[in-house]
Amino acid sequence: MPEITNLLAFALVSLGMVLTPGPNMVYLVSRSLSQGAGAGLVSLG
Repeated sequence: MPEITNLLAFALVSLGMVLTPGPNMVYLVSRSLSQGAGAGLVSLG
């Protein structure tokens, strides 16, 4: 059985990985900000 400190560390690292945006989200946001919402929607597909 894992100790509570190991479980807490694992949970915090997992949460951090889920909350950080990936490269596709960075691309989508930067394109939407520079060229508008329409270009952002086009970059999804």
